[in-house]
Amino acid sequence: MSARDAHRWWRTAAALVVLGLVAGACGGTDDTGGGGGASGGSAEAQGDPDEGTTPVRGGSLVYAREAETSSPWTPAQMICDTSCHQAIRGIYDTLTYIGADLEPHPFLLESFAPNATYDQWTFTAREGVTFHDGTPFDADAMLDHFERMRASTLVGNAIQAITDVEKVDDMSILISVDTPWVNFPTYFAAQPGYVASPTWLAAVDEGAADATEPVGTGPFVFAEYNPGDNFRMTKNEDYWLEAPDGRPYPYLDEIEFLVQEEDATRSRALQSGEIDITHTDRGPDIEDLRAEAEAGSLQVFEMTSRQGVTYGLLNVAADSPLQDVEVRRAVAMAIDQEFRNASRAAGVFDLANGPFSPGTMGYLEDTGYPAYDPEAAAAIVEEYEAENGPIEFSYRTTADPDNALTVELIAQNLAAVGIDVTIDQTEQGEFIQQAVLGNFEAFTWRNHGGVDPETERVWWHSENADPIGSVALNFGRFRDDVIDENLQVMRESTDEAERTAAAENINRRFGEQVYDIWNDWTFWIMAYQNDVHGVRTPLVLPDGTPGLVEGVGANGAISLPQLWKDA
Repeated sequence: MSARDAHRWWRTAAALVVLGLVAGACGGTDDTGGGGGASGGSAEAQGDPDEGTTPVRGGSLVYAREAETSSPWTPAQMICDTSCHQAIRGIYDTLTYIGADLEPHPFLLESFAPNATYDQWTFTAREGVTFHDGTPFDADAMLDHFERMRASTLVGNAIQAITDVEKVDDMSILISVDTPWVNFPTYFAAQPGYVASPTWLAAVDEGAADATEPVGTGPFVFAEYNPGDNFRMTKNEDYWLEAPDGRPYPYLDEIEFLVQEEDATRSRALQSGEIDITHTDRGPDIEDLRAEAEAGSLQVFEMTSRQGVTYGLLNVAADSPLQDVEVRRAVAMAIDQEFRNASRAAGVFDLANGPFSPGTMGYLEDTGYPAYDPEAAAAIVEEYEAENGPIEFSYRTTADPDNALTVELIAQNLAAVGIDVTIDQTEQGEFIQQAVLGNFEAFTWRNHGGVDPETERVWWHSENADPIGSVALNFGRFRDDVIDENLQVMRESTDEAERTAAAENINRRFGEQVYDIWNDWTFWIMAYQNDVHGVRTPLVLPDGTPGLVEGVGANGAISLPQLWKDA
């Protein structure tokens, strides 16, 4: 970014605006991957088993995804988790695309260029691109796009520094921002960069078109959508991007996305041949699918670079003892994370001490985050309660029984030091909305992990910590001058050492203030049939360079145009 992407304890629903590369961006230029718990290594280390083979065109593919978020498919209004991003990227292209070099490249854009002070950016549309309904992609389409994105109560938070957007000519616009913004194009490789047909959007506004029948410029065209069940898309015969064989992407004729919420259900469906491909970040299922891959019955791709983190998200604005940093420190010290990891995640992941995983900008071996020490936790509780009364708060998770078992284990740890936790289960359809509105005290969550740490600003800056009951993407509602100042350094600076130091300062601040209860640095795997290919193959970008394979759109998502199957 994911609580378990709106429904499972380990997923982040937080992909809702800029996820993948913004809502979940913590990586830097060091792409060394995760820690010792990840057996697969980075995408680069695992290699592409299909390199040198000739793709076969045609055929269909069934992709089982883990969740469905109830929202329209209009880019400015989508409450988008990993499953949402994975599917909708078949319909929408983005203005920019992250390359294998971890830098943004023009995609729908022909070019992007800043002025000398990085507070104005010129975006130029690529010639010859049309939406599925025949509407041209040009400056007018971009003006409509930015007007809608800036007005969005969700996406608008991520790009609120934009002060003006004006038309330069038929293909170009000039965007002004209120501060130097060095990595500005990175934001448009994710949801702020999803571009829909302005003709279709106007029809949706008028009630003449359906918001659940999206129209983009992407490699696939909308065919069918049944909420909570399936989303089917067919090949865009006139797609603008050329594949290495000289013909347009995509290779497949059709992709159908199915919703199968339980990881175990998807795993069984894959093993029985009912589906072609799926994703998971659940430890026991990763272990099972690894064993299947070792036996040769299927393939797995472990997406272990730029890992996200699973954690207990704390609302420090709520009227609860969690407003006190010493109470938060006691909560952290009371939880036996090693036992939780072993018993609930099969020991697959490495324990986290902050938002930045090993190998990413800002990672520190020691962040100052409290170590497991139940005796010290009990002493803090005793001292606090002597003055303030009992420490009680609710811990919200989804209605999934697996999630409940994990939170029950955490609640037992907390009860052992004198903290009383009430478990509050919420249906997955409401899970993200409650986070956005701040209707929680503690929340199961997964987020972060990406290509640039500055993009975490949307989740951590005080400008996004609106009061409880209003839409805010700083879900924990903390306001911290140290974090704000260092986020600003990362936005304005072109010095990599300065940016790294700022990211490390933020990591230490999280360790000191315990705004979240860190659990694991987690990774996803893609599991797929032996006749499916292109999963690890980079998309060839318009400038001829390879695109990023892992985490395209969101952790647990891959690019779709280059997928193919045996004849």
